[in-house]
Amino acid sequence: MIRPCIFTCFLMLLAACLVSPLFAQSQEGVLSSDQIIERAYPSVALVLTGRTPGQTATVGAAVVVRQNGILLTAYHVVKDAYAVQVRFKNGEIFDQVQLLGVDPRRDVAAIKVTAAALTALPVAVAAQAKAGESVSVVSHPAALPWSASTGVISAFRMADEIPGAGSGYRLIQFTAPSSPGSGRGVVIDSRGNALGLIVGSIAGGQNLNFAVPIDSVLGLADTAPTKTFASGSSLNAPVMVVPPSPPPAPAVRSNEANSGAVPEAPEKSDLLSASKDRDFILRNLKTMYVEARGAHYFGSDQLKAALGRNKDFEKLNIRIVDDRKVADTVLEVGYTFAWDFPFELKHQNTTIVLLAGKGVGPFSGVAGAASVASEFVKLAKPYRVASEKKK
Repeated sequence: MIRPCIFTCFLMLLAACLVSPLFAQSQEGVLSSDQIIERAYPSVALVLTGRTPGQTATVGAAVVVRQNGILLTAYHVVKDAYAVQVRFKNGEIFDQVQLLGVDPRRDVAAIKVTAAALTALPVAVAAQAKAGESVSVVSHPAALPWSASTGVISAFRMADEIPGAGSGYRLIQFTAPSSPGSGRGVVIDSRGNALGLIVGSIAGGQNLNFAVPIDSVLGLADTAPTKTFASGSSLNAPVMVVPPSPPPAPAVRSNEANSGAVPEAPEKSDLLSASKDRDFILRNLKTMYVEARGAHYFGSDQLKAALGRNKDFEKLNIRIVDDRKVADTVLEVGYTFAWDFPFELKHQNTTIVLLAGKGVGPFSGVAGAASVASEFVKLAKPYRVASEKKK
């Protein structure tokens, strides 16, 4: 009886020895969310770009993938940039930036700064990740840099399945909150490895966010420099701006209240209303109604405020009205997957599209509204300013 007992104990001990290492291996390298974020902070940079000297136009995020100063960021952030600046959380700033390889389909670009000992995050193999695994995000939403959030991987999808995302490449769908203007934040797996670069989200969805697997674009880091940007030393990070509250409705005088009178509305020109001549309408329109509900990440009031702040909008001599029925034209703004904001100026009576363009604003709603205002003024100016000079 003694020998069987000894043998049974031996088997139990052997099983424990075999199972314990396997269990330890399954937990090896898994970090807590705060450990993941602290590990990622030194490797996630803030990218400022300007299309003119001294003026910050776009803000994005970048992740260090090589210690010798190579980072991956969103291609649209640096595509048309004149000057670029890269900032790190420890306060280091790099003003000399080069463009390396780009992948327009995935909207990813590699850039290089003059550094030799940056902290690079290890890159995860996306094929080994599974739905349900926890992830963390570090991004720069709404002028709040190095913000962190957590969630899980929802699925892996082809871009073809996602409206506006393009086609021919895979995306990671995840639930960690990623506000518009996250500036292409970085998705990090549970072991602190860089898993994905955020490329967008679906408006109106519940945590429907998407990232390009970093291992699928890592080869861009090995490309020779193709462009050197101007110094970004004069660029400044924007501060968070609270959109202005809409003005209170005008008080109704007592005699108007008693008589039921309605405040006088601006009159539309019969000639303008009946016209189908695009150039004639653009030269002679007086009023415009702003409709930006389709923009999702900023509203009509924010766009009106952005137009009011644009120093050249006043020269157009266009009055913004609050009643769509009395407007000569309507400025409608929409939204696409990659945080672009297409807009159209339509003639109220004929729905002729008078002007069409696109604003960009991945950093925040305020930046998107400002971009739409700027692009609208550029398109309208040749018709409005020229007509005023002739008068």
